[in-house]
Amino acid sequence: MPKDLFEPKGPQKELDVNLYLLEDFGSRTLHEMAVIGKAVTEAFYGTKAKYSFFSGCSGGGRQGLMIAEKYPEDFDGILAVAPAINIEKFIPAGYWAAQLMNELGTYPPACEIDAFTQAAIDSCDELDGLQDSIISLPELCTFDPLTAVGQSFNCSGVTQQFTSAGASIVQAAWTGPRSQDGKMGWFGLNKDDSLADYYASTTCTSNSTCSAGAEGLFSSWMTYFLAKDPDFDLKNMTNAQFFSYLAQSRDDYSSMLGAANPDLSRFHASGGKMISWHGLADEAIPPNGTVAFYQQVLELDSDAQSYMRLFEAPGVGHCFDGSGAIPNGAFDQLVSWVEDDVFPETLAAVDASGNARDLCAWPLQQVYIGGNTTDSNSFNCTHATYASLAAEYPFYNSN
Repeated sequence: MPKDLFEPKGPQKELDVNLYLLEDFGSRTLHEMAVIGKAVTEAFYGTKAKYSFFSGCSGGGRQGLMIAEKYPEDFDGILAVAPAINIEKFIPAGYWAAQLMNELGTYPPACEIDAFTQAAIDSCDELDGLQDSIISLPELCTFDPLTAVGQSFNCSGVTQQFTSAGASIVQAAWTGPRSQDGKMGWFGLNKDDSLADYYASTTCTSNSTCSAGAEGLFSSWMTYFLAKDPDFDLKNMTNAQFFSYLAQSRDDYSSMLGAANPDLSRFHASGGKMISWHGLADEAIPPNGTVAFYQQVLELDSDAQSYMRLFEAPGVGHCFDGSGAIPNGAFDQLVSWVEDDVFPETLAAVDASGNARDLCAWPLQQVYIGGNTTDSNSFNCTHATYASLAAEYPFYNSN
């Protein structure tokens, strides 16, 4: 963490967050970047730019939505990939599986976590009609990790058995935080995401003794932004403290960092266009948070798809990795939409093996209809009946 972001308060170990720097990071510098960038462009070329575009993923995707919400006239087109629009919510919530590990005193090895993921893929892979090691319809995947307990899996050549503790920890990462009274803290990850990278990260010694992994971002947020104590003992944090910190994070940082205001009317009025896409196997940012936000956008403006389009990318991880097809030409399609009014019905995508897909605009979903699996024409975008994730939105109806 940058040292100048935190300032001593009272006893030396107590810290306060430098809110001025945080606001710079959250939004203020974005407008200054646009103004300076346009001035430099005009000075160099001797004429103003005809169009201005912004592209970013993760934190950059959050910046794109922040620009659309706060500075809607700065850019004509915005590409916001895997946007971290709810950064103040999903980061502390991402510690939930680690919180359960600490409570249970059990830290499953990465190979067990990965084996649970593979079991889910084996169970739900063909829901879209094609066996390709991708869960394309995650909302239909009902695999319960507890059903695998006692079964065998291979861990670096050694046969082991799935444990009930491992199943509970994996389930926690998939469902997201849930309080004892059933309240939802945030969305979890989809079941083909790589949990061992961040959400259920552990470190094991040569004698198979495992401990909590150095997931970094989640634990640092708890320590510095919420407890504000560099010596805070995460292992002894209670569930009550955890949920209190979730609410504190929302209350303290939404206004500066959150970019989930569904009112894009000013961006629309300025003539702006936006393409957003999110990998369904994102191992860092829960895709359902983006879907819930887009549902809210459509609730406010049923015509929002005329200026903002959301696409889901099955099998794609955070920003670019994974086994799914990646829409590397999304920016070109955005330019065509802004400059030539070519409406993006789908996003052309290709996976690492050269297999082509056309990503579907939400709420349509990609299904296999038969034929050559390397040809995008063998897939179709079909209507799906989605539950209203926006209605489940944590704190959705809170004051």
